[in-house]
Amino acid sequence: MADTYTQGTGRDPRLRVAYFNARTHKPFDALIELAMAASKRGQTIDATSEMNAAFLAAANELGVSLSELGIKISHQNRSQNIESSAADIYANYNRGVSLLKSNTPLDGVSVLKEISVGEYVENDTVLLQDKTNLTLGYYFLESGDNRSAVHYFRQVRRLSMYANKALVGLGWALLSPNTGKESATTLDKLNASDLSSEGYLWSGSEDDIAWSRREAPFRRAWAIAKGEKEEDLRAAIVPWMELISRDPLDPAVQEVMLILPYLMLHWNGQEARAQQYYGAAVARLKQASQDLAKIEKAIRSGGLISSIRAADIDSNGWDIWLSELTANRLGGYLSLLLDSAEFRNTLQELRQLDLIYKRLNTLGGGRIEAALAEVDDARATLASELEKLALTRIVERRHRTEAYSAEAEFALARNYERLRLQLSGVVWSGGES
Repeated sequence: MADTYTQGTGRDPRLRVAYFNARTHKPFDALIELAMAASKRGQTIDATSEMNAAFLAAANELGVSLSELGIKISHQNRSQNIESSAADIYANYNRGVSLLKSNTPLDGVSVLKEISVGEYVENDTVLLQDKTNLTLGYYFLESGDNRSAVHYFRQVRRLSMYANKALVGLGWALLSPNTGKESATTLDKLNASDLSSEGYLWSGSEDDIAWSRREAPFRRAWAIAKGEKEEDLRAAIVPWMELISRDPLDPAVQEVMLILPYLMLHWNGQEARAQQYYGAAVARLKQASQDLAKIEKAIRSGGLISSIRAADIDSNGWDIWLSELTANRLGGYLSLLLDSAEFRNTLQELRQLDLIYKRLNTLGGGRIEAALAEVDDARATLASELEKLALTRIVERRHRTEAYSAEAEFALARNYERLRLQLSGVVWSGGES
């Protein structure tokens, strides 16, 4: 027996296509399908609350209302409540982060913990939950509560865009699982005078991922870990060894390039490996700097915009292009850009305008020509903005990579000098950390 459905309801194939487009951030396509489905049903749509929420989000993304398009949907209030609840989660995250920086940081922890233990389905909300766990992990790490830090770092999903930063923090938390500060308040820990403001190494990074290394966990530059400390070191190295072979353009991977040899200098019998890791870091960071310079040149010559537009035209589609680009050695830089909300939003607007231009261009006519010119001007403006955002990020990343490279060379030279003095009998490398 043939499957039957009522036009304009949740089982309507056209409505389901509209829903798919709305969920995959193609609002223009979604509203076209939605309007056509509504026209078959007297402009009223009787869909599920989840569909209605997606349609409202698509309309908001284009800055229009469904009523302006002559579309009426049932259960609209329920859908708006769904959207507002998602918006509340983002608002709570921002409020929690703000409170962490205030005189009442524990209030911020409470707000963020609610997000951390929530159950979410939408990808964007789950990603925010990963970011929340990362934020709590670094907060507790910097506060001295490493046991709590380990818990939250481990909540970040392995395939999340925040996974690499979480692995960096997890290693530091495992290195000192019992800090001996459990009796102090969180605010006391933040203001503790025994935290050094100068690290053994001198990276100019302001990222959370570099904070722990700059705090120099070994009080003496050449101290050797023994007993329980050596066991903690072995545990800490596990997540870092997982991270070391990943994309060298990633800031977290660059940080681990310096963490591993730094720790090996404090691990009995590992001085030779430390030297090897510093040498490898110097080579990889120099190559990364050269790659970023090539990427910068490609963006300036229009390569980013042309690649984006070619991907939308290609029959394989946008998602396939993103996958192939990320797998490509020089294409992986896109991940450095997509974690910027401003870049993602501008990219989405440009792709929508390109799609509108393409649709209008198939219609022709005098009035259409004027609209085409207006849309084309807007496309050029957005393309220019997108390139500026990309260049700012890539140039910043290149400068930071050069700083890491210089730091690795400095550490390598310092280690050579140490070995020279040892051979001359000037330095004794023993002692407890």
